[in-house]
Amino acid sequence: MKKVILLYFIAGLCLPLSYAQNSQLWGLPEGAKARLGKGRAFEIRYSPDGTRLAVASSIGIWLYDTGTLLEKSLLTRQPGRVFTVAFSPDGGTVASGGWDNTIRLWDTDTGKATQTLSGHDGEVQSVAFSPDGSMLVCGSQDTTISLWDVDTGALFQQVYENNGGVNTVTYSPDGSTIASGSYDAKIRLWDADTGNHLRTLTGHFRELVSVAFSPDGGTIASGSWDNTVRLWDADTGKHRRTLNGHTMGVSNLAFSSDGFTLISVSQDGTVLLWAVSNQPN
Repeated sequence: MKKVILLYFIAGLCLPLSYAQNSQLWGLPEGAKARLGKGRAFEIRYSPDGTRLAVASSIGIWLYDTGTLLEKSLLTRQPGRVFTVAFSPDGGTVASGGWDNTIRLWDTDTGKATQTLSGHDGEVQSVAFSPDGSMLVCGSQDTTISLWDVDTGALFQQVYENNGGVNTVTYSPDGSTIASGSYDAKIRLWDADTGNHLRTLTGHFRELVSVAFSPDGGTIASGSWDNTVRLWDADTGKHRRTLNGHTMGVSNLAFSSDGFTLISVSQDGTVLLWAVSNQPN
C-alpha cells in the first residue's frame, strides 16, 4: 500500500525554546506526519530513490531522511532565498537556484557545494536535470533559459524569451525537448540540443508557474495563476483540455509514475488528483 504524506510548511514561524523538542509535531492537523523546513519553504523534491527530501527555503536547503523525517543537513552557502531545487537522476547531486542569481551544485552525501554557475542577471526560479544527468536547464527572471554542462560547469546554451521572466523549466522524458513557462502566460518548447525554439502554446491568460511532461512524453500539463490546469499534445502543441477546480493559482504539478494521474497544488490550500489517462485527444 502506498502512503501519502502531507507536508505542511510554516513560513517565518519562530517557536519558543520550550517547544523545540516537539516542534515537528506541534499544531499539526490530524494525520500529518511532520513539519519540514524552517523559514519560508518554496519548493520540495524527492530524491530518485525516495530516501531523501530537499526543501528550498528562505534560509537554505534542508535535506531530510524520508524514513525518519529527521533533518540530515542544512546547506547554507547560497546567499539569500533559495527558490528551486532538483536532484540529479543518480541522486548524488542537488542543484539549487535563488535570489543571488546563481545556480549551486551540492554533493548530497557531504553537503558541500561543488560548483557555482554564474551567468544570470535575475533570480533563478527553476532548475531541472536532463534525464541522463549530463545537463542542467535553468529559468530566470532575467527572461533567459540557460543550459549547463554538469561535469564541467560550462554554459552550453542560453536563449532569450523576451517576454517576461521564466518561472518554470523541465525536460521531456527522452531529453530532446525543454518546456518553459513564463510571466507572459505562454509555454514554449525548445530543442534541447540546439536551443532552437520549436513552438509556443497559448491559452492561459495569467502567468505560467508550472509545467510537466507525462512519463511517456506525449502530454504536457501546465498550471497558471488563472486557476486552471491545461493539457496539451506534446508533439503538435494542440490544446486538449482545461481542468477547472482550483479557486486560486496552480503552483505545482506532477504526474504519477504510470501517467494515469496528475496532481495539482494550488494557493487555495488544496491538492487535486485528476484522472488523465482517458482524457480525449
